[in-house]
Amino acid sequence: MSSPPKWADRFLEWYCNPDLLEEIQGDAHELYHIRLEEEGQSSARRKFIWDVFRFFRLSNIKRTKKIYSSNSFTMIKSYFKLGFRNAVRNSLTSSINLIGLSIALGVAITIYTFVLYQYNMDSFHSNKDRIYQITNIVKQADGIGSNWGDSPMLLGPTLLEDNPAIESFTRIEYGSGSFRYNDVVFNESIWFVDPDYMTIFDFEVLYGNPLALRKKNEIIITRPMSEKYFGNRNPVGEVFSIKFSNETKEEFVIGAVLQTLPGNSGIRFNNLISLEAFHDLNLKDANDWEYFTDATFIMLKEDHNASEVAGSMEKYRSIQNKANIDFPVQSFNFYSLNGLSGKNFEIDSEISQGAHPAGIITLSVISLMLLLLACFNYMNVAVATVTTRLKEIGIRKVVGGRKKEIVIQFLTENLVLCGAAVLLGTILAYLFFMPGLNSLFPISVSFEHASAASLILFFGAILIFVGLVSGAYPSFYIASFQPVQILRGKEKFGSKSLFSKVLLTAQFMLAFVTIIGSFVFIANSINLRNKDWGYGHDQNIVVPVINDINYKGMRDFVSQDKNILSYAGSKTHVGDLTYRTTVTYQESKKQVVIYEVGFNYMETMNLRLNKGRFFDESIQSDREESAVVNSLFVKEMGWDNPIGQSFVYDSIRRFVVGVVDDFHYDDFYNSVDPVMFLITPEENYKYIVMKAQAGSVVQTGEKLKEVWRQVAPDDPYAGYYQDSVFESFHSDNNSNIKLLSFISAVAVLLACIGLFGLVSYNITRRMKEFSVRKVFGANVSHIFKLMNKDYIWILSIAFLIGAPGGFLLVNSLIQNIYPDPTPASATPFIIGMCIMAVTVAITVTSQISRITKNNPAVTLRSE
Repeated sequence: MSSPPKWADRFLEWYCNPDLLEEIQGDAHELYHIRLEEEGQSSARRKFIWDVFRFFRLSNIKRTKKIYSSNSFTMIKSYFKLGFRNAVRNSLTSSINLIGLSIALGVAITIYTFVLYQYNMDSFHSNKDRIYQITNIVKQADGIGSNWGDSPMLLGPTLLEDNPAIESFTRIEYGSGSFRYNDVVFNESIWFVDPDYMTIFDFEVLYGNPLALRKKNEIIITRPMSEKYFGNRNPVGEVFSIKFSNETKEEFVIGAVLQTLPGNSGIRFNNLISLEAFHDLNLKDANDWEYFTDATFIMLKEDHNASEVAGSMEKYRSIQNKANIDFPVQSFNFYSLNGLSGKNFEIDSEISQGAHPAGIITLSVISLMLLLLACFNYMNVAVATVTTRLKEIGIRKVVGGRKKEIVIQFLTENLVLCGAAVLLGTILAYLFFMPGLNSLFPISVSFEHASAASLILFFGAILIFVGLVSGAYPSFYIASFQPVQILRGKEKFGSKSLFSKVLLTAQFMLAFVTIIGSFVFIANSINLRNKDWGYGHDQNIVVPVINDINYKGMRDFVSQDKNILSYAGSKTHVGDLTYRTTVTYQESKKQVVIYEVGFNYMETMNLRLNKGRFFDESIQSDREESAVVNSLFVKEMGWDNPIGQSFVYDSIRRFVVGVVDDFHYDDFYNSVDPVMFLITPEENYKYIVMKAQAGSVVQTGEKLKEVWRQVAPDDPYAGYYQDSVFESFHSDNNSNIKLLSFISAVAVLLACIGLFGLVSYNITRRMKEFSVRKVFGANVSHIFKLMNKDYIWILSIAFLIGAPGGFLLVNSLIQNIYPDPTPASATPFIIGMCIMAVTVAITVTSQISRITKNNPAVTLRSE
């Protein structure tokens, strides 16, 4: 029997695994001769190849799998090498994919770390699951309850005495004082707490005794406070002289220094003093049920839960309401420390700080959309550049490459790129995005708040997610090509690009959701930045004077200064110190904000008179029974003509003599409430407020510092400009604008990278068509219009779906965060559409040069 032609042996060597070649070569020769005798020379070749595909492959599949499995590591290794080589060979498309994926992954990693940071707030406290803050629901006149973070002063010790489930408690009372050490004097905030504060919470002690608060003349400070006064040395045993608001001076020994509070601590303070010292100082008549302290925490014993305590709270509600009829408590709530910072938006006068859950959810959704944008971008670019590998795929299939193997190869190559993107994204997050986020907000986001296991799990999950989502469609699409059609040049690659267009539409839809949503939020933030406060504030200077002696000293100077147009004293001040109280009208009680001020205060603060008049020093009744209210107060009372109407406060009937327009005494995260102004005697003044000549505010403020040193040399100067009272809010607001502007820019970049890939793909597919058009006289502008026709439809559909989606998403967020948001206008939609239209035009134009430089003769000859 003669041997088959050489081409048959070469085919077997090409097709078969080398370990199987010797076993099947003899059978193959025999089969070839059978076909030669039956079919003749003309069809023997075709039948022989078919038999090898069909018979030998199937009959030896078990042996093939066994050998393949033994070489699986080598195969996967070769796939990774091939993926790396292809990435280097196709540097442009690889760079496009790498840039898009790494930026999106960097943002996702940063947001994941931020979410983890928020989730782990206060997680370092070992007893976090046993610690609860007690809040109280105070009934309003309209029947709606307000959830207040403060609670009755005597609630904590009474609960400990009555309830065996409670192990310990601590209360927190806010205060302040002038700290003096030698010649160094500063105003500092103080938390008066019960001694068990340091056993309930786990704050790390740097120096001293953590139980120092058991002595009422000792103070615990934090490391920043220690460095501020004492540098880097151990200050335990040093003495602070503290002057309190009632002019009492006491000395406190530093008993301990705490390490800098962890970045994920929702409870933040500088100085701790025993609550026993607070009572001894007689700062307030506070040791009874009528007085509300700023916070009460309890720690339960092991194997007990809050419901055991909650069931016994009714008797304490009754005791409280009898003692303080102006603030009737409806019920008490128990908030676990584990998650307290995430619920601070539910609590008025909250003690724990944390991001609003709506903001966290929105950022998480944005990061997911950016990841999908990057993945869609990868799909389009991968499909667009597959033409360079058609022959490779055809040959792989001819020599026996199965669809499964080709899919695995391309997915493995994709993982190489995705792995590099995860690494680069992590570097971007660590070096740029996290520091940028930390610079925008008063937080400290870093990887240290995550465990090694959670980070490994996250990075593994995100690599698999991005690898599969971005690589699945291109891999299966490429593997589905028919080898005969490819090698004959008849593969109509891309003749139907519907799926790519769907991907691009989805990509632009996500981009519009992100961009329009960001612009809606930015527009609201800009409006809030420029929002009218309800009064003129740009010429006002405020100096806290502590007592009437300091007030008189400052008054004597400002009354002679020509740059000061007017001045007034007050006990409380708009934008700084605000109290709430209860007034009675027709046997109905209403909660209002009260300001006790001196004559000329409202004129100096530029409050806008709506009806009636301001207080008049020459009218005796204004000192005792007159009141000025805001428009919301009038609305709540239901008055059509408020002047002359009366209500009862502090057992005195008050008559309304004037109405001012509503104004913002708190930042724009909080709503405006009914407000009343009353005249208070000069001995109660805690502030002096001045209105300076336009253009002389800063100069006058500097001069006031010098005057203060003469009036109160032992007290630190704490004056400020009224413009700065919402500084923290505006800082957050400006940070939101910068953050969302960055996110919008990333969304535009990712969308246009995907468009770049599809444009390149379509030009490759339609080059013959464009060449024919050029031969028949079509100019570049005609071809440009022809190319853009599809993209106009894509943009239009994406805008119609994505723009309303972005608006609804962000508008619901705005409604949850701000009590009085600015209604959205058409501006964000117009700007978003214009930005996308311009960037699309630029992206398409950048590729049109391929057509202008193309020689139709060369293209048609090759076709």
